[in-house]
Amino acid sequence: MGLRKSLLQLTAIMGISLLLAACSNTPVQEPDLPEEEYYQEAQKAFDENRPSVAVQHLKDLDTRYPFGEYSQRVKLELIYANFLAGEYIESHSAANHFIQNYPNHDFLDYAFYYRALSTYKGAENLSYRFLEQDLSERDVSEFLTSFNEFSELLKRYPTSAHAVDAKARMIFLRNTIAEHELQVARYYFKRNAHLAALKRGQNVIKNYPSSNSIEDALAIIVQAYLGLEEEPLAKKNLAVLKLNYPMSSHLDTNGNFIMPITPKDQEPDFWYWITLGWLD
Repeated sequence: MGLRKSLLQLTAIMGISLLLAACSNTPVQEPDLPEEEYYQEAQKAFDENRPSVAVQHLKDLDTRYPFGEYSQRVKLELIYANFLAGEYIESHSAANHFIQNYPNHDFLDYAFYYRALSTYKGAENLSYRFLEQDLSERDVSEFLTSFNEFSELLKRYPTSAHAVDAKARMIFLRNTIAEHELQVARYYFKRNAHLAALKRGQNVIKNYPSSNSIEDALAIIVQAYLGLEEEPLAKKNLAVLKLNYPMSSHLDTNGNFIMPITPKDQEPDFWYWITLGWLD
C-alpha cells in the first residue's frame, strides 16, 4: 500500500513538472494594440525615414486587423514602404496583390505606377551605376517588363498624376532597350552571324521607331545585307539612310556606306598576344 502511494505521488510530481515545463516553453502572446496605434507607429517610422520599421508596423496592423478601418490603406502603403526600404520584389508583389484585389480602387493608378517602378529599380545594379557601365550592355529583360508595365499604366490612366514621370521613364527604357538590340547585333557581326544581326536591326525599326537608335539600326541592316550578299536590299536601305540622315557618320563625303571594321578584322591587341588569343 505504501509503495502504491509513493508511485502515485511520484507520478503526480512528474505530471506537474511536465506541465510547468510546457508552460515555460509556450511563447508569450503579445496583446494586440489598438488599430490606430499600429497605424500611427507606421507613420512615425515614415517621418523618421525608417521604412523597414514602417513595413513591420503595417504588416502587424494588416495581420491583426485584416478587415479593419485601415485595411485597404495599409495594403496601399505597404507598396510604398517596401519600395522605400529597397525591397523591390516585395513592393512589386504588394502592388500586384492590390491590383488584383481592389480593381476599382480610386488610387489603383498608384499601384500600377509603383509596380512598374519596382521592376525598374530592381533591375538596376549598384555596380553598374557606380562603374558607370552602359545599361544597354547588360540583360534588359526586366527593363522590357518595366516598359510594358508603365505602358499599361498610361493606357488605363492617361491623366494620372504619375503619367508624366512614367512617360519620361519609358523614353529612357525604350532607348536603352533599342541600343541593347544594336549591341547584340554588333556581337553577331563579330561572330559572322549576319542574318541574326539583321533581325536585331529590323526589330529596332519595327518596335522602337521613335528611339534614338534608328540611324544606327539602318546602318546595321545595310551592313547585314552586304554581308549576306543581298546587294539590292542593301542599296534600298542605304537610300533610306541617306534620305533621313544625310549627315550620318555611316556615310562618307560622297554618300557611300562606310563598312565598319568588326573586332575580328582588327589587328590583334596586346592582350591577344599575352593570352595567346584567348581574349580577342
